[in-house]
Amino acid sequence: MLKQLITWHRRIALFCFIPFVIWALSGLLHPAMSHFAKAPFIQSSPVKINKSDLKSYTELQVTLTQQGISEFSHASLVEYHGDLFYQVMEQSLNHLDVHYLPLSESQLHLTDIDYAQYLAKRWSKQNILDAQLITQFSAAYPEINRVLPVYRIQLDNGNHMYIDTLAKRITAHNTPLRDTLSYWFKQLHTWQFAGDRHSPWRIVPMLMISTALLVMATLGLIAYSVLWPRIKSNQQSIRSFHRGTGLILSFCLLGFSSSSTHILIDKLFVQEFRTLQPNNQMATLDIHHDPVQALLSAQGDNFQVVNINGQIVSQIVSFEKRAMHFSYWDTQQTTYDNNSFVQSILLEQLEISGLLNHSEKIDKFGPTYGFINKRLPVQQLSFEHSPEVLYSVELHTGYIAAVDDRWQKARSWHFGYLHKYHFLNPLGKGLRDSIITAICLGLVLVALTGTCMYFSKLLRQRRAKLQRNLKNNELLENN
Repeated sequence: MLKQLITWHRRIALFCFIPFVIWALSGLLHPAMSHFAKAPFIQSSPVKINKSDLKSYTELQVTLTQQGISEFSHASLVEYHGDLFYQVMEQSLNHLDVHYLPLSESQLHLTDIDYAQYLAKRWSKQNILDAQLITQFSAAYPEINRVLPVYRIQLDNGNHMYIDTLAKRITAHNTPLRDTLSYWFKQLHTWQFAGDRHSPWRIVPMLMISTALLVMATLGLIAYSVLWPRIKSNQQSIRSFHRGTGLILSFCLLGFSSSSTHILIDKLFVQEFRTLQPNNQMATLDIHHDPVQALLSAQGDNFQVVNINGQIVSQIVSFEKRAMHFSYWDTQQTTYDNNSFVQSILLEQLEISGLLNHSEKIDKFGPTYGFINKRLPVQQLSFEHSPEVLYSVELHTGYIAAVDDRWQKARSWHFGYLHKYHFLNPLGKGLRDSIITAICLGLVLVALTGTCMYFSKLLRQRRAKLQRNLKNNELLENN
């Protein structure tokens, strides 16, 4: 029985050898990007409106009517070289147009790409070499960044910054080296060359190899654990290194392979909510209050016009110590709150409603809302009819950022703790990544020594067979 386990352990190991070594070594590109190719941190300061500049202005409804905009899905205020503009998004002919309409008489003409460059220059303190609208994810700007559309801004130091003008934030900031490492990580570790994120041509082969590695590690762990009292040796050799180190690191390989299998299975099912656009369409004639006056009354820093259950109100945002706080106004403060806004979105987009079981505003990434989701702040809700499902909606854009059921929570825990080793975070990111690097290199050495042992044994057997044949031929000739 044990002999059969060892035989299959060797066969599967040989089958997986090349992709496994590529996966293990390319996995080291991830910590390399974090430590050796990281762009300098740039703080995107909040876009606050100086209320003393709002003494004279044209109301939003009047401005929209004058511009012939009958319907819109976003309206807020922006500042550009000292002048204030309404930032308005209009859907026309199956595409979105972002208009910048001056609050009062202005000689400045502002476009969306101009505003993106303005924010980039203001935040980075760098000159702008080029700007390009990005409407699809790519190797340079992968789906993990979550946010589209964005502007790709090339700074004069060679770095690329990605700006979301509607949310007024930086979504990514990469050095050329990071872009290069990221490209090879996607090709070698996630096999982007084989297909897109949910392509079965990519997922199925990876799933087969990942499952094979899981079986191989399990067989080796069982067989050599049982045989260890008989095969352990005090002498240092390739064989003792392979068996001893392999036994120890097999637990790590079980974590890597099982978590990758888990996440690959998850990739077979498209998360439809990530493709949804906030349906915040509003008619200009349905605006029955002045959002600027609501901003002044609330003493906030900016506003966004939102639709809550068919009623148009102003979502007033106030910035306090980098956190965003929201209130909801028309001619006066309404009874709406973040829960009301999020419930309206979930009912409109997912047809989900019911009595609330849990609600919480999340201002930073943590156990219930990971960094992989990118968007902040969010309001998290769960309902009494399905308390295990947690819905996270970004408050200032209306995007559904995450829907986590038991499967998703288990996948996040599994991948975070057994693939990325988040349980080592208290030790510091540098030490954690050093441990992961040592484990990956150790697994590669175990694979190399095992392969060398197999082919050395095969070569010895062939030589022995040749020698036996020669001796047999000599005996026949002598007879």
